[in-house]
Amino acid sequence: MTDEASPHLKSLARLQDLIVKADLDWAIVLDPGPLALSTGLPLSVVAMGLHGREMPLMDLHKQVHQRLAFLRSHRPRPDGKPYSQKEIGAGAGLTSQWSGQLLNGGKKPSLEHAARIEDFFGVPRGFLTATPSQALDRALSEKVAELQDAQVAALQHANERLMAERDRQEALLQQCERSRVKSISFRGPSSQVKREVLEELLASIADEEA
Repeated sequence: MTDEASPHLKSLARLQDLIVKADLDWAIVLDPGPLALSTGLPLSVVAMGLHGREMPLMDLHKQVHQRLAFLRSHRPRPDGKPYSQKEIGAGAGLTSQWSGQLLNGGKKPSLEHAARIEDFFGVPRGFLTATPSQALDRALSEKVAELQDAQVAALQHANERLMAERDRQEALLQQCERSRVKSISFRGPSSQVKREVLEELLASIADEEA
């Protein structure tokens, strides 16, 4: 099985590598449930893809009908009820007859019609027509991008903390140096003064660390 035939395998390998490097929970990142909801694929098909097994293909006509049914079920109106054929047709710029035939599996939509329906439901282009591997590849690619963004953000945060710590230490050293000069100028150089200055320096560092 090649990456060309199953494009999701490349994204899966990248995601697995990120999971290992970031020491993440495999079961959470690769939970098939959310992936099934984002792709419209049956849970069993997603599981097959995540295990590197060949994902079964479906007749395009049947696939579009199945995913349209999925969208009506999982992306309802604000009141929780499924969109009617008329509402979908109006929202997608299709006639009621066309939308009815599409939803009932009587006709296969053109790419333009499919794109309009996808826009209506707010899903990515190709949601209805992508092969199972292509659909899973899109979802996995999004997860790869999310993890990479999180890593960049973590590195930026760590760098900001290092810079802040450096500035704090420099300020502390300057403060200690001013205290040393002031102490010597008022009490004169002696072993006792040196000891007192050292004690003040250590006490100042301890206060800052606390």
